[in-house]
Amino acid sequence: MLSMTKPAFCRYFKRLSGNTFTTFVNEYRLVHASKLLAETNIPITEICYQCGFNNFSHFNKQFQKFTGQSASRYRNEQTQIVS
Repeated sequence: MLSMTKPAFCRYFKRLSGNTFTTFVNEYRLVHASKLLAETNIPITEICYQCGFNNFSHFNKQFQKFTGQSASRYRNEQTQIVS
């Protein structure tokens, strides 16, 4: 569609945004996961897969890196804030 190879698109995307395409997609998925954790009671493993992660361990590591806390702790803190 863009008449670009995958590597060319990735270079172009990084030049424009400052982030790699993979980083952008993962952050988008993690923001969606954060919203689901805060607003629903869906099990964390289900949220992981709904947000596009294929590996629960990888999801946990990425979520920890992104928010500074585990998904379960994040959910507990969000629940306490709302209560």
